[in-house]
Amino acid sequence: MKRRTILLISSLTLPLYGQVYNPGNGGGNTARPAANNNNGDTTIVHKKKESKSPYGNEVPFIDPTQETITLMGHTFNIGDNRALGGQFESYLADSPNTSKAAIEYRETIDAILDAVSPHTKGDIRSKLRNGFHMLPRAASYPGDGRICDSLSNAIYAAMLSKGSVQSSKEYIATLEKEKRRIARNFDISAAKIDLTDDQQSKGKPGQKKTGKQSTLAKAATSAQLQEIQKRILEIEALKKLHHAKDEVNIVQAKIQYQALLAQLFVQRRFEHVVIGTRFYNLIFRDGDSKMRLKKGSDVSKFFGEGLGVDPTVTGLDSAANEAIRKVNSLVTGFNNHLSHKELHSASKRLTEAFALGEFIPSVQTVPSDQRRQILEYVRDGNALVKAMDVHDYAAAKIYLEALKKRSTDFDSTKAEGAIAAYTRVSDGHIRAAKIALGQKDQAKFESELEKATQVWPTNPKLKEIDTLLDTFITKGDAANNTLNDYDRLLGDKNYRAIKDRYVEFAATIGQTNDATRTESLAEIMNSLKEVQEARSKAEFLAQKGQTYAAWEILEEARVKYYDDPLLQQQITSITAEVADFTRALARAEKFESNDLTPQTGSALSWYLEAKSIYPDSKFAQEGIDRLVNRVFEEDGNDSSIDEELSSN
Repeated sequence: MKRRTILLISSLTLPLYGQVYNPGNGGGNTARPAANNNNGDTTIVHKKKESKSPYGNEVPFIDPTQETITLMGHTFNIGDNRALGGQFESYLADSPNTSKAAIEYRETIDAILDAVSPHTKGDIRSKLRNGFHMLPRAASYPGDGRICDSLSNAIYAAMLSKGSVQSSKEYIATLEKEKRRIARNFDISAAKIDLTDDQQSKGKPGQKKTGKQSTLAKAATSAQLQEIQKRILEIEALKKLHHAKDEVNIVQAKIQYQALLAQLFVQRRFEHVVIGTRFYNLIFRDGDSKMRLKKGSDVSKFFGEGLGVDPTVTGLDSAANEAIRKVNSLVTGFNNHLSHKELHSASKRLTEAFALGEFIPSVQTVPSDQRRQILEYVRDGNALVKAMDVHDYAAAKIYLEALKKRSTDFDSTKAEGAIAAYTRVSDGHIRAAKIALGQKDQAKFESELEKATQVWPTNPKLKEIDTLLDTFITKGDAANNTLNDYDRLLGDKNYRAIKDRYVEFAATIGQTNDATRTESLAEIMNSLKEVQEARSKAEFLAQKGQTYAAWEILEEARVKYYDDPLLQQQITSITAEVADFTRALARAEKFESNDLTPQTGSALSWYLEAKSIYPDSKFAQEGIDRLVNRVFEEDGNDSSIDEELSSN
């Protein structure tokens, strides 16, 4: 980072110092770019941008802090359960590949790598033959996925192309040999023409020699030479045609082979990539290792964007070897963490190793017991994540404690903080909802309850709200039933029953703040109190033998509370004892109340009769007083009354 910072600062300062003309600071320094003398324009020197190192990011890079893998310039999230989690859990649940067939397969792969290694002694033909013969054996193992067969086909196709080119070269050499032979014939034929011309000149005296003709002139006049020249041109055309075909065949064979290597690299079959690149170098020995990928294709972007330059077969071999080394290093780290019971770090190292090199032997041979430990840890971890996602903090806390016990390096800080924070917020809303419910603020109660549910839908304290609401509902139903009973008893005038349930009715009516029922209940209780006082007083007098007095008290109360059954019952119980008195009063009232023919005298006599039976009778005295007043009001003569009174 420090080095990057220095480079960055240098790249920013140096260009500024070299482009800006400063006359006060030695502007005539010839070492610097001269100031522009043409209209003061500044000369801008375009410095070519330095390209990134082609070996900077072509090797897979794992970022543990972000849980990502950068491969060929592309970043993959290794924590994505949908993309990797399922395959990783399947791998953890699977048995290690330590069978006899798997061991033989890995030994075969190692033997192939040794056979085609550039460090193995021997001629190229024997290397190709030894390595090629072992590919079918490796392909027979199911875990290979017939990739070695694909490699065999690619190698065979490349060898055929090479053989075709060799045959073409031999044919071109034959053509060249034929061309040279024809050229020699051409020269001989041309020489014969010259000789014939000389002899003809000597045989004719006085004829002047005309000199030798040029080759073209001879060819123009000789049909034989024209045929020879035509054949030479045909041979040259054939040679060029076969040269072009050879180039096309070689390029086509390389493209097909390189496409297979690129596909194997993307599939993370790094061992097969190394095998393929070593075969490639043995087959194509022209030094051209540039990979020819279709521009704009996904594979081209995958390799080209990461490297910044066109990828080569050698670079692919290097990247595959580095990936294998990295995977083995991650597995070693996994074993070290596991030996210290650091399951969290161990699971991460194994996840990274699996994501990068699923098919590398070091990953495939991890023992079952170690896989099981990681599988259980990963499942609990995934369960914790899911519980946090659905805001089930009670379950999340259980999984969190299990993970802490299972692994010594599990960092529970974030999860514990989140659980505590959300629990506190949810509990606070529940508390506010309870307060709102007590204050009968329904709007606030619903708002707080909704907030509490959103934060933690399964908060156990929400059951307290449910219980409280159920209680209120039950109490509400009971109150309604009590009020209905009160109204029914009131309609039936069963005041005694109301009195028996006075506490229940008073509490319920008090909660409803019903003024009408409160007033009626108070009136009933006051009336029954008066009746009870009368009954008690009458009972006391009856026990003292003052039956007439007791009867008058009860009768006075009955006039007001005639519908009280106990009062009526008590009166009935003593009526027989006061029959003469009640009969005299009854007759007196009968004569007094006869409006058609009032018999004041008879009525008065019966009142007096009653008074004679019970001298302290209130009823008799009141009757006498009423009759006397009536007489005085009607006649204004009280003498007859006095006489009548005296006669009685």
